[in-house]
Order: sequence, then structure tokens, then C-alpha cells
Amino acid sequence: MNNYVKTKNVKKASTFVLTTSILMSNVYPVFADTNTSKDEVVYVKLNNNGNVDNVYVVNSFDIKNGEKLVDYGIYSNVVNLSTSDKLNYSNNVINANISDTNKKFYYQGDMKDCEIPWNIDIRYTLDGKNISSEELAGKSGNLEISFDIKKNDTVDEVFFNNYALQISLTLDGDKCSNIIADGATIASVGNNKTITYIKLAGEEASYTINSNVENFEMDSISFNGLNMDINVDINVDDMTSSFDTLVDAIDELNGGASDLKNGVDTYKNGVSTLYTGSSKLLEGVSNYKSGVNTLYTGSSKLLTGVSSYKNGVNTLYKGSSQLQEGVSNYKSGVNSLDKGINSLQSGLNGYKNGVTSLYTNSQKLLEGAKSLNSGVEALESGVNLLNQGSSNLESGLNTLSQGSASYKQNVNNYAQSVNQVVSALKSNLTEEQIQALNLDALISGAQGLASGYESIDAGINQSKSGASSISDGAGSLASNIGILSQGSSNLYSGIEALSSGSNALVSGINEIEGGASSLKSGSNSLVSGINEIEGGASSLKNGSSTLVSGIDSIGEGVSALSKGTNELNSKTSNLPDEIDDKIDEMVSKYSNSDFNPVSFASEENINVESVQFAIRTDAIKVKEEEKVEKEKDEEKSMWKLFTDLFKKDK
Repeated sequence: MNNYVKTKNVKKASTFVLTTSILMSNVYPVFADTNTSKDEVVYVKLNNNGNVDNVYVVNSFDIKNGEKLVDYGIYSNVVNLSTSDKLNYSNNVINANISDTNKKFYYQGDMKDCEIPWNIDIRYTLDGKNISSEELAGKSGNLEISFDIKKNDTVDEVFFNNYALQISLTLDGDKCSNIIADGATIASVGNNKTITYIKLAGEEASYTINSNVENFEMDSISFNGLNMDINVDINVDDMTSSFDTLVDAIDELNGGASDLKNGVDTYKNGVSTLYTGSSKLLEGVSNYKSGVNTLYTGSSKLLTGVSSYKNGVNTLYKGSSQLQEGVSNYKSGVNSLDKGINSLQSGLNGYKNGVTSLYTNSQKLLEGAKSLNSGVEALESGVNLLNQGSSNLESGLNTLSQGSASYKQNVNNYAQSVNQVVSALKSNLTEEQIQALNLDALISGAQGLASGYESIDAGINQSKSGASSISDGAGSLASNIGILSQGSSNLYSGIEALSSGSNALVSGINEIEGGASSLKSGSNSLVSGINEIEGGASSLKNGSSTLVSGIDSIGEGVSALSKGTNELNSKTSNLPDEIDDKIDEMVSKYSNSDFNPVSFASEENINVESVQFAIRTDAIKVKEEEKVEKEKDEEKSMWKLFTDLFKKDK
């Protein structure tokens, strides 16, 4: 018996090799000469439907001259296959004194009404219709051969649970074509095709073979049973070392994705603050614009009042000249003059106070404009830094995308490697072994890994789009901040003009009109500047809105990346251990190292080294007389064709 040994680096794999001795038809098994225990080979004859016709057991022993043989079995007849000594068989016991041999001793026992551990059902259909094996011989058409192998509950289950079956049949390549046998190994031997299945111990199975046949014949089908044991060494470290590297890499990727997400969240908060500030700035500029428009309207009214006052002074001048024309009008003129002077004095005092207040307020406005201009310059510097930062972010994400593309290729290569390894294993394993190893799950895991990383790579590409939006928004902001700066400069210039105009008003009444004109010009510049400021503030708001939208896209992409890498990390962190445990499970299931054979002939036989089964069906052959008759018919047909040919010539 082979013992399953597990060390730190080596495990037995769930693959078995059936002893080749039972694959040979009609050949007795060979055992070591030093083995003194009993061996049994159970030969079973089936009909072509799978029913048992007869069973006999060949028993073999290592017995020297003069030694006595005692064995048990329920037999209808016993035959000495090695010597001429008579075998005494009574009450299911063999007693014999063995002589004339120093070799292995064999005897055959024919069993009575015996059943075997497997119920075997064989069916044949030709062109879709059931047909018996006798009728099938010599027929042509589309043939289907079906096998069902199930447990026979009337026989000790130890054989069904511990013995594997090799099913083998050979099809003549001259008579059979387009052979389909799913799950089988098909080997070419000359022009023949040998089809082999392996049914694992403890499992029921069904098989189907399809073929186009002509004048069909087939040798017997064999079912060979042997205790199943595992004896293949695989270095599991070689299998799992690459998985360890992959798991470490995924863990690092997951950590990097988490750091990236935290950084993007911080940046997103800053952009949101910028957007809120730009909205408040736009609101303040709008209010300031409203005040400047009011100032412009007032300065226009002031200019109109000054013009009216000048006209009044001119009229007063003409009135004083006409005073000399007539004394009669003197009193009236003096009274009018007195009233006019009083009104003028009152108007000039009020006007002077207004102009003084205007000049004082214009100085304050000029100081505010200076502060605004400084703030706009600082804002312009900050926007330039923001534009540079967004470019760096976009460049970094491009680098990450290139690395992700390379890593995605590595993941796809790994999935292809898994497919290649599993395909190689599948070509050497049966369907039951493939299912037992759960190789399809390994392929699905690898494909899931590749599919999962596709989502990660898509998230990175989405992040690139978000970064591009950020870069565009920052560029737009940088462009529009220039407009804001120009508007601020124009505002400052307008306020300086206003200040100069109000100063001129204070200096003299004759310069009032000029100062008012300067005030009107300055207010025009002020309106123009504030319009530009409003446009710049609106662009700043729109740019920051675009920036917020872009950073939201990046946030979504990075969140998806972080979620994907976290999920990938959680699903693959225990991958090497899971593979290790799966191998343990498979080896435990199929090693069978602690199995002790029991006798099929009789439970009273306790010194049994091995038991094997060699099961055969009848061959499907055309009877000889049918062949001869067919050949004669063919000869007659040829002769008739030949003679008919000459008849036509006549």
C-alpha cells in the first residue's frame, strides 16, 4: 500500500494511476515473490446488456513444497491451475497439500449465482431506435452506445466505495467514423480507436459514445476494477508562490487606492470652498455694481445741475448790465438781485458741502479700490497655482493609467496562465476529477479577477476624464481672472478720476463743469470696469463649478477604484491557503491509504493482500455463415453484372 505523506513543501495531489496489469486482457496479475498473502482476481463474464453470466475467482498463494493450503469460498467447482495435486473442497473450505512447486500457486473457483458490486446497464441504439447486440452485428448507420454504472446494494459496499473502474472498448477505424466520446480518453492503435473512461470509487456514472458505423463489429467491452490510491507528488509551493506575490501586490494597490481617495477627498473639500467663495464674490460684485450705477446716475444729475447753475449765473450777469439802462427798473432789479444772490449763496454753500463730501467719499472709495486690486492680484496668483496643480494632477493620473494598463495586462496574463494550466490538467483528467478538483471554479476566479480589474481600470480612466475637466476649469479660471484683474484696474482708474474731479470741484466753481465731466467719465470707466469684474467673477464661478464637477468625477472614480481594490484584496488575501486546503481535501478523499482489502470469495479469508476485478462482455461479431453467404451473394451479383454486360453487346 502507498502511504500519503504530507510535509511542509510537498503534498499528494488528487490524481491516481490505475495499475497497468489490469488493463491487459486475459493476463493474470503479477505480484512480488516475497508476498506470502493471498491475492484474488475476480473474472466476470457479462452479456452485451451488462447482466452477469458467470463469475469465477483465481486465487494465488506463495506456498512451498509440502505446505498445507486452507482457503474459503462459495464455489460450484474448483480447479488446480498450478499442479496435479487434488484440491479437497467441502463445506466451502479448500484443503490441500501442495507439492512440486516453489512458485506462486493458483487455483480457480467458480462462484454460484454471484452478483458483483456494480449494476452495469449497456444499451444500443441505431439511427435513434433501440437494437439488441445480436441484431446490431453487421448493421450500418448512426450508432449510440450508452453505459449506466450504479451501486449494487446487495453486495458489500466496501468494493463500490473503494474500487475505481476503468472502462475500455476498441472500435475498428475501417468500420467506425466520426467517433464522439465526451469525457473519455481516445487513443489510436493502428487503425483502431481505443476509448477509455475512469469511474472513481464511490461514484455512479453514465457515459455515451456516438459513431457512424458500417458493417459494425466490436470486440468485448472491459471493466477493470482496482483499489484506488494516490501516489503523485506536487510541490505546492511552486503553485502558490506566484499567488503570494499577487496577493501582496493587490494589498499594496489597495493601500495606494485608499491614500489616493483620501487625497482627492481633501482636494474636493478645498474646491468646494473655492466654489462657495467665488459665488459670494460674484454676489458682492453685483452689489458693488449696483452702487456704482447709482453713483453714475448721481454724477449725471450733478453735471446737469452745474450746467443749469452756470446758465443762471450768465443770466444774472446780463441782468446786472441791464440795471444801468433804467433807474425805473433798479428797485425791481435790486430786489431780484438780492434774491438771486441769496439763492446763489445758499446753493453754493449746499453745493460746496456736497462736493466736499463727494471728495471725501471718493478718497475712501479709492482706498477700497486699492484693496480690491491687491485682492484680485492675490487671487490671480492663487488661480495660477491652482492651474499648475490641476496639470500636475492630470499628469499623475496619466502615469497611473499607464501603470494600470500594464497591471491589467499582467492580470489578463495570469488569467490566461490559469486557463492554460487548467486546460493541461483537464486533458489528463476525467470529468469527475475535474469536478472534484473544482478546476472550473479556479478558472472562474481568475476570470473574475481579470473582470474585477477591468472595473478598476475603467475607474482610473474615468478619473483621467475628471482630471481633464479640472484642468480645463482651472485653465478657464486662469483666463478669466485676467478679465477680473483688468476690470479691477479700470475701476481703480475710474475712482482716481472721480477723486480728481471732486478735488477740482472744491478748487473753484469755474472748474465744476470740468470736474463733473471727469466724474462722468470716471463713472463710465467705473461702470465698464465693474462690468468686466462681474464677467470675471461669473467666469470664476463657472470655472469653479466646472472644477467641482471634475473633482466629483475624480471622487467617484477613485471611490470605485478603492472599492474595487478593497474587494479584490478581500477575495484574494486567502487564495494560497484556500488552494492548500482544497488539495488537502482532495487528497483526503482519494488517498485511500488506510484501506485494508477484504476477500470477495469469502469473508472468512482474512489474509488478503489484494482483490482485483476483470469484467468482460461478449464481442459483437457477424456469424461466420452469414459472412460466407454474403460473400457468395456479392460474387453472384458481380457475375450477373458481367454477363449482363455481354448481353447488351448483342
